[in-house]
Amino acid sequence: MKKPVFLFVVAFLVFSPFLCFSQNRSASNSDATNENSSVRVVPLPNGYLNIRLGMTFESTKSALLLYPVFGFRGDRDVSILPGFDRLLIETVGDGYLDRCWFQFYENKLYTISININTKQMDYYSVFKTLCQKYGSPKSFSPDKAVWEDENVIMSLEKPLCIKYSDVKVLNEIENRSFVEESTAEKLRQDFLDSL
Repeated sequence: MKKPVFLFVVAFLVFSPFLCFSQNRSASNSDATNENSSVRVVPLPNGYLNIRLGMTFESTKSALLLYPVFGFRGDRDVSILPGFDRLLIETVGDGYLDRCWFQFYENKLYTISININTKQMDYYSVFKTLCQKYGSPKSFSPDKAVWEDENVIMSLEKPLCIKYSDVKVLNEIENRSFVEESTAEKLRQDFLDSL
């Protein structure tokens, strides 16, 4: 009688850690499943608050005035960029927003860059929130994470900057720069040939 009880106790002691591990493992798998099910993927935003890509220069200025958090002071925050028909609004924000840049091409907003105050927010919190809301990034590196669809590129860059860019306008600017570069090369070669 003592021998079967002894064997049962030994078997219990030997196999009980495996039973606990198996239960912990299935519990952690169900936690992971619950965590993944809380991810809700929504379309990428085309801006922040009421500032949207594609807005005209004047409508963007008006919209910036509605949100004091951007720190927009009017025309003194506006610059003209060299090259193409490009304007820039640069603001010094308040609270969570540090500095913000709004770039325009042919009177349309095509890039929004928002530096987030690192004293009040951290990269991981923003990254985690974006992943929960928009899914996994399309590309990820130590410097930045990028989400993209056919209309918008949204990137989160270190130390803590979120950017929204209009894909079509970026492609147009890139194509235009290649055309201008090849024209410049031709003019350069024409000059060299004239020597």
